[in-house]
Amino acid sequence: MPLDSMRAGMDRMALRGPDDHGLFSAPGVALGHRRLSIIDLRTGQQPLVDPATGTVVVFNGEIYNYRGLREELIRAGRTFRTASDTEVLLQACLEWGVRALDRLSGMYAFAVYEPAHKRLFLARDRLGIKPLFYSLRDGRLFFASSMSALLCFPEIEPVMDPAAVSHYLTTLRTTMDRRTLIKGVCALLPGEYLVAGVGNPQAEPRRYWDIPVLAPEEKEDPGIDRTVERVSEMMTDSIREQLISDVPLGGFLSGGLDSSVIASLANRLSGGRFDAYSVGYDIDGYNEWPFVRAATAFHDMDCKEIHLKPEEYPADWKFLIGQKGLPISTSNEIPIYHLARALKKDFTVALSGEGADEIFGGYVIPYFASFDYDRARHSEPAAGEELSALDRAMRRLYRRPFLLCHADQHFILNSWISFAQKRALLTRAAWDVLGGDEEVCGFYEGLFDRFAKCSTLDNYMHVHARVNLEGLLFRVDSSTMAASVEGRVPYTDHRIVEYLFSLPDHYKIDWKDAAAKEKGAIRNVQEIDRDGLVESKLLLRRAFAANVPREILDRPKMSFPVPVREWLGGFMKDFAAEAIRDSALAGTLFDAKGLDQVLQTADTPLSGMALWPVTNLSLWQKEFGIRYEA
Repeated sequence: MPLDSMRAGMDRMALRGPDDHGLFSAPGVALGHRRLSIIDLRTGQQPLVDPATGTVVVFNGEIYNYRGLREELIRAGRTFRTASDTEVLLQACLEWGVRALDRLSGMYAFAVYEPAHKRLFLARDRLGIKPLFYSLRDGRLFFASSMSALLCFPEIEPVMDPAAVSHYLTTLRTTMDRRTLIKGVCALLPGEYLVAGVGNPQAEPRRYWDIPVLAPEEKEDPGIDRTVERVSEMMTDSIREQLISDVPLGGFLSGGLDSSVIASLANRLSGGRFDAYSVGYDIDGYNEWPFVRAATAFHDMDCKEIHLKPEEYPADWKFLIGQKGLPISTSNEIPIYHLARALKKDFTVALSGEGADEIFGGYVIPYFASFDYDRARHSEPAAGEELSALDRAMRRLYRRPFLLCHADQHFILNSWISFAQKRALLTRAAWDVLGGDEEVCGFYEGLFDRFAKCSTLDNYMHVHARVNLEGLLFRVDSSTMAASVEGRVPYTDHRIVEYLFSLPDHYKIDWKDAAAKEKGAIRNVQEIDRDGLVESKLLLRRAFAANVPREILDRPKMSFPVPVREWLGGFMKDFAAEAIRDSALAGTLFDAKGLDQVLQTADTPLSGMALWPVTNLSLWQKEFGIRYEA
């Protein structure tokens, strides 16, 4: 196998692994690795080869329970030459095969090559904290931790997948199930593995773990006191386990509940030696400095504040697209990158709060929308029929008093670009290829059907965990690794996830009291949220009420905002216009008149929102020479 493309791909990932690199090659196989040194700085180099069998591993991530597994493997007769978690992973796969995955606690994407069987074993962690892309081309299997590395191989033709691109325009997600924005390039899903023969890699991914899917009657109610105690124990154990490192470790502090809980526990478990970093723009409504300062004073800890300059945003935007090999999803990827870059001056590992909302029930509108769905009409009222107060509440939010199905409600509440706006923005040929967005709609209808036995709220949380959580974890991985920092996410410990999804709905989001429930009877979910009638992340708030300041415990969610919509209608309007008009997507994917309309009205909310994914796709297309073929 020619190795020039392999080396080019490794160079593309230099910031993901600046400390070392290695390359293994044999007839029919080549494995490359870039190392960010965290565990066993002296002897943890990769690719790592087992001298007895010739089996080779390349591994991105951390196995948090590697010390316990090492002791178990030694008792089983395995010997070790290094002190690394990489060698523990290799020996675990040799000892237990695929079943080794059941024993791992950590975040990982890895490949193990067994020369005796001419077989390659790929696996991704249970929640998808670490990315793993792959593609079958000309009888060969290509894989990498980043799309930018895969695009170095000439066999990977940079052609857009139309349905996945349409999905990105609607959701900002760069994957749709296993599909990515590049045709024929897949993402191994969270909790999946793949075994492929060298020279005959036709193999289907298999699932080794999933979030529990339970009907309401299958769930047990342990009682609030026991449940709160168990959550406190599990979160403490998760953070204790994830503090393991042979290099300095710090954290991100936003001023919200999730990061404040982590800071509290990490600071206590480390003996008061946990430092944090926070980031924001000095624009009213777009920073959380007062809450950050309240948290640091409460915990008696240091936190460095990173004050960002809006004018630097476009250059950082282009830089991150180049690192990812994909468009940016959420606009706060740039602040996260700056946060990690500042932290890197002192630390190499950061604890972050991603996942708490998806696991504990933190999104009021996307989740408590289930209350709307369960009481709304599901067909149009008869002509002349008088609408009830509830019908009118539904119409205020959804523009009609009925909801057709779960996917219908989901798209109304969560679309970045509506189907109607998308149709006006795309060329006629592009829209015809999509067939009215049949594949995107079908994907979500299938997802909601998959969890049909769950309550509606549980169903919505499952869908969000499969779509939103994977996207957020990819965001934190790509943004931190672009600064050569490893981001760890304690809320996504699989044991916490299993426990939370086994509990009844009222442990996630519930009415604040009987009076709130009565008021909410004729309000839609947006009004319920506005009036503060429900309590989100109920268990997390109860479990750590004494660990965070009251003003943080009671504050509404802020979601790390960036005023990118306003900027695209203001100082970044010319940047966006130039990127769009210089791209080969103008006139092929995007209709010229539709683009002109969006650019001319960039200062309006709808056009400002549409410009974000459109500009992203345009920048990405030009950077990597991506082709759109109708």
